[in-house]
Amino acid sequence: MSKTPAPQSTAAPKKGHSDTKTLPVPRPLSPRSGAAQKLPVPKPDSSGSGAAQRVVSGLRLRTTFSVAGDRFVWGGGLCVVGEDLACVGGRGSVRTVDMAGRVTRTVSGVCESRCGRIVRGDDGEVFVGSYGDRKISRVSADGAVSTFSSLTFSPHGLTQLSSGRQLVCGEGGLYIVSGRGVQRVKLGVDVKYARDVSVNSKGDVAVADWFGGKVCILDGQYKHVGTYSPIDGAILSSQSDIGRREFVICDRDNRTIDTIDRRGVCLSVYPTADDCREWPLYVDVLPSNCVWVLFDGGHVCVYDQI
Repeated sequence: MSKTPAPQSTAAPKKGHSDTKTLPVPRPLSPRSGAAQKLPVPKPDSSGSGAAQRVVSGLRLRTTFSVAGDRFVWGGGLCVVGEDLACVGGRGSVRTVDMAGRVTRTVSGVCESRCGRIVRGDDGEVFVGSYGDRKISRVSADGAVSTFSSLTFSPHGLTQLSSGRQLVCGEGGLYIVSGRGVQRVKLGVDVKYARDVSVNSKGDVAVADWFGGKVCILDGQYKHVGTYSPIDGAILSSQSDIGRREFVICDRDNRTIDTIDRRGVCLSVYPTADDCREWPLYVDVLPSNCVWVLFDGGHVCVYDQI
């Protein structure tokens, strides 16, 4: 099983791309102040590479709480299942928490050790990637646990492709997993190590290249249409496909939440260092633009996009 790189103790600031036109620089505002200045959407540069000047996005911190106590939740997954509820992965279990940090339900026996990536299904269920026992578990709306698919590799990235099918990262590659078996996807771009994946409302696929320091965007036929770089340790929102054309990225080592379009153009970036001193691990977004971020110390920040 391939090992992902260990996080660095310090994170160097990111160098953004810039075009020949200079965007106005907004006055910085505290994300806790409840106000943010609206910013112009950056335009791609003349090279057509999809690069853009990075700007601060309009996120407002709604609440923050801790689900610490189980060290496995630090690397476990996050999945928003309602406006005020999210599932977080822990040691063999998946817990549902509200915005006050209260655990409203615990489902045990989901996996042998750490429950990783969690995604919503179509019928109120969630699918959970289990690293230790190399499988994808299904937790129904009533809490029943079953095995969706047994694998020969540990599932890292995981997203809902369509009813009955999942798009999964494992062994550095990308796979379509269903009840009928596992099929490897041939990508139309060089990806050194596929670590996470997301699908938008148009069927475009974003793949986080962990070793390559970039996010590659492909169309529904897996042909390359855009690249976003440089990033460090990117994890994609698994729920970008819920009515969203853009992709939301949790840039771990740079401690930012970034939004890009299908060409790899940076639409916004939000630094999380003032909200939490830990590394952001997972991000999930509701159609209402409510953004949840899980950090590696077990803390959760919930934002509103404004």
